[in-house]
Amino acid sequence: MADELPKMTKLERGTTEMSLTYANGDQHTVSYDDLRHACPCAKCAPMRNNDDTNRTLRRQIESLPAEKPQVRTVGNYALGFEWKQGCSSGIFRFERIYDLAMKRDPDGGRQYVHGAW
Repeated sequence: MADELPKMTKLERGTTEMSLTYANGDQHTVSYDDLRHACPCAKCAPMRNNDDTNRTLRRQIESLPAEKPQVRTVGNYALGFEWKQGCSSGIFRFERIYDLAMKRDPDGGRQYVHGAW
């Protein structure tokens, strides 16, 4: 049975990671490198489909300077992150962010197929 998604009550941006607090009292951190690597946009997501491009994506992300992104809400279901460098196209549903916080694969092992998410 999947975990019920608790409401995120607080997001604090640090230099290299964000701290998340949920209504159930759970607190988690997600590194910006992991967040960027999990970008669900049509450019980044397909790169996670095979080992070679996945490693390339990770190296590209890790070569970017550390920075705090700007955060914006997208409706009542997601957040967007704006970076000075790198991809800012992804819309991160709250479920995706929670999966990252719980150290789970936010893609659920599925390969990216345009329009499938």
